[in-house]
Amino acid sequence: MTKTRTIFITVFHSFITKNILNTDVFSIVTADKSIQFILLVPDTKYDFFKDTYSKENVEVVAVKNDVLTKTRTAKFFSIWSHLLIDSHYLWYKRRERLETNKTVRGFLKYGFEMTITKLISGRHIMHPLFRKLFLEFGRQSEIKLIFDKYSPDCVFSTDAFDESDVLFAGEAKRRGIKLISMVRSWDNCFSKGLLRVIPDKLIVNNETLKEEAVSFHDVSSENVAVLGSPQYDNFTRAVRTPREQFFKQTNLDPNKKLIIFAPAGAILSDTDWQIATVLKEAVESNQFIFPVQFLVRNHPNHPADLSAIKGRADMVIENPGKVFNKQNPKETELTKNDSRHLADELYYADTVVWVATTLGLDSIIFNKPQIVINFDGWEKNYSYIHSVKRYHSEDHMKKMLNCGGVTVAKSKQELIDSINHYLKDPSWNQEGRDKVKKQQFYKLDGKAGKRIGEFILANV
Repeated sequence: MTKTRTIFITVFHSFITKNILNTDVFSIVTADKSIQFILLVPDTKYDFFKDTYSKENVEVVAVKNDVLTKTRTAKFFSIWSHLLIDSHYLWYKRRERLETNKTVRGFLKYGFEMTITKLISGRHIMHPLFRKLFLEFGRQSEIKLIFDKYSPDCVFSTDAFDESDVLFAGEAKRRGIKLISMVRSWDNCFSKGLLRVIPDKLIVNNETLKEEAVSFHDVSSENVAVLGSPQYDNFTRAVRTPREQFFKQTNLDPNKKLIIFAPAGAILSDTDWQIATVLKEAVESNQFIFPVQFLVRNHPNHPADLSAIKGRADMVIENPGKVFNKQNPKETELTKNDSRHLADELYYADTVVWVATTLGLDSIIFNKPQIVINFDGWEKNYSYIHSVKRYHSEDHMKKMLNCGGVTVAKSKQELIDSINHYLKDPSWNQEGRDKVKKQQFYKLDGKAGKRIGEFILANV
């Protein structure tokens, strides 16, 4: 009798439900009943995952990942992995910490980190040693026990840079177990430090990520599979909700132009309320060339303070996702309905306005005009390190903005003028949007989930 194979699937970041479990990836791999799947999930969300995703050949296992990633050893390797990559994001995060701790200790720490980064980042000769030390000393006994109990034949790490994922990836590497990893998001190669465990196979969404994984993280080109973004399959192939029905369900006026505004969120900015006020006052003073309304879409993991516009019929506020802990919005999970609704609202939007979010990428799929806000409301005295401007200098963001498909608004007037320009001429900057699409996407054919699912099964 053939032994049943076992595959671990890590599900620690809140976007993995959207990217993997709610897509064809999960349905295709779990259709193979000869394989037993173990979903490794945060213990705080165990009931949700068990009720939603467990079935005959899918078992859900709770992991105290918050505890595991905060051990002294885990923190040590996390810190050094970030020192081995020199990026704009990692620089300004250090500067932010310095701004909140301007003591002798704070300045010494900042100086030490910057010096070490400049000395060793980019020196690939250091990478094998760091990874060897991680495998030698980064083992977690709790994770070892999970491997002992289930004896997996393969680990599918859905977020190669995640602090919890790397602990399971490391254990797979120590045991010689097949490791398939995936880069979760377009910024990860610059923002999450050095890839601590080189997988047997690495799945990426596009050629840009492949180039970054090879150049910065030492992954062999032949072991990187460019397969697309499964979370967008529904965008390209599903039938959209009828327009009248969508506008009615969302409490919107079908006779007005629809502008989606995505604030930065409480973690990233404290002036979202000012931008919302700017838009509100522009509506009230008839500064737009057409009657408009705003669908204000909060980030599911860090919602903004939007009390300044609460209750307005022409500024509908959305808080997507299933919230598990109101004190920790990062524990929000996006459902299939959330993904369908996002696709609908982008499809019917006339323009998309954002501060710091992947919504800009999402809207490119429907070729939507978009504007990035590069000013801090009326707080004109904000230094660079406190301004939203720092987000738009991130390495991955600059790559996209350099394509010219996104209008950068540097003031209130530029924001209003740009919205009017797009409402009058949606084809403005079309060539740039085409460049962004080519840079950030691979085969938007609705089959990315199928490709990834089949790839995993073929490589178990």
